[in-house]
Amino acid sequence: MEFKDFVALLGEEFEFDTAGIEENTTFADIGFDEFDMIELVMSIEDKYMIEVPDEALAQIKTIGDFADYIKEKTE
Repeated sequence: MEFKDFVALLGEEFEFDTAGIEENTTFADIGFDEFDMIELVMSIEDKYMIEVPDEALAQIKTIGDFADYIKEKTE
């Protein structure tokens, strides 16, 4: 998944303005808490038919990291 597509998905799913989000933006930077991350992971798993194990999620620090993870798992 391309970064810009992932940012667009975030904006749609969570209904917020994505202006200014860069690859090194963290989820904390955009106000995500643990419950938002759970909701995001469930959405990604359903939409792309992939699994995001807790170990992988622990390594994902930025929005760019998550976009890269999805791209790697869907190619």
